[in-house]
Amino acid sequence: MQLRKIILLATILAGSYTLMAQTDKNSIDDKQNESQKKVKKSKTKLKDAEANFLLNYYEQDGDHSPVTGGRGTEKLENVAPTFVVHVPLDSVSNLDLNFGIDFYTSASTNNIDYFEGRKTGASGKDVRSHINAAYNRDLRNSGNAYSLMAGFSAEFDVTSFHFGGSYTINSKDQNRSLSLDALYMNDSWKLLYPYERRDGTNWLKDDKRTTMKFGLSYSQVINKRLQALFSAEVVSQSGLLSTPFHRVFFDDVNGVPDDNLRDFSHVEMLDDNRLKIPISMRLNYYLNDFMRLRTFYRFYTDSWGITAHTASIELPMQITPSLIASPFFRYHTQTAADYFYEFGQVSKAMVDAKETQFYTSDYDLSDLSSTKIGLGLQYSPLLGVGKFKPPFVKNKQVQLKSIGLRTAFYDRSDGLNAWLVSLDFAFTF
Repeated sequence: MQLRKIILLATILAGSYTLMAQTDKNSIDDKQNESQKKVKKSKTKLKDAEANFLLNYYEQDGDHSPVTGGRGTEKLENVAPTFVVHVPLDSVSNLDLNFGIDFYTSASTNNIDYFEGRKTGASGKDVRSHINAAYNRDLRNSGNAYSLMAGFSAEFDVTSFHFGGSYTINSKDQNRSLSLDALYMNDSWKLLYPYERRDGTNWLKDDKRTTMKFGLSYSQVINKRLQALFSAEVVSQSGLLSTPFHRVFFDDVNGVPDDNLRDFSHVEMLDDNRLKIPISMRLNYYLNDFMRLRTFYRFYTDSWGITAHTASIELPMQITPSLIASPFFRYHTQTAADYFYEFGQVSKAMVDAKETQFYTSDYDLSDLSSTKIGLGLQYSPLLGVGKFKPPFVKNKQVQLKSIGLRTAFYDRSDGLNAWLVSLDFAFTF
């Protein structure tokens, strides 16, 4: 669970470099890219296969780990090589593949066995593997398009699969499009409780999580300089929404030394249903031939009491005919979930009186704000960076089309900060 949240954060920081299926992520960027790709494909035939090798590095640190009840290190490092392959099957259809492995070390999840002499836990060092595939097809007669997708991922405590699809209705002049999409996800968990809570009790009644997402988006080219995209989603989750190894400490620990907290921990309890509604808007404005303004705003609300606002701005600038620099800034603020309590804040009396049935000390669900600032660089010469002959293949050349670099610094009001850098090597075959 911890890594899944980190991957989500890394995805946000990496922007378009990382392709992962996370229900918390609003997919407005992906939809816009897909719509633009469909428009492009209708005008030009893609003859070459394309492949991107992405290398992402992410590190973070903070002092509010939910694994130790809202106190303790959140230090984590993650290295994630990923391949993204785009294969044209014919003039109207193509196949996209995305696969990779995350190698990570986490001091936070390393403390699942915190009270067992603070030994290294099962996930101190671990990997997550993932693969996704999508089939996309344009419908010549109508000018519309559809996509089908499926994927699988696995890490030490959870395996997931998902499938879904989308249908896009394009106007005859290709200036407007309406997309409908749906996604089904299923996660199967290994119920790994904190060491001191492993007494045979089934603290959580379910080990599966189901997520269903329905989305609607509309994009329009308003004029030669301005493009807009509006998106709304409904995400429904049910089943295991708690993380089995997250601890919560009630107010009876006040004054108790840390070394004596073993008998006071509780397993995080969260509602087994959650409804999320994000609504987004993006405006792209071409200031001149060398500069473009990208703006984004998202409103988010859910059934757990969180309301959030996110806004970002990016300014891609063409420095030379081959080099584009894109500084960007993002701001996020949210209210706390109804079930969030700091370390030692919730009381047993409140639980016994049923004032609250659910409790967590996960600061991802707290009242917070965050900022992200970064820079992207894209080096893309007209004739490519270079060509070479691949081994074991005759009469074929591979072109390195472009090299991209994107880095960002993330800072959250509760003290968590992170740094990410991504490299993108784009090839054609």
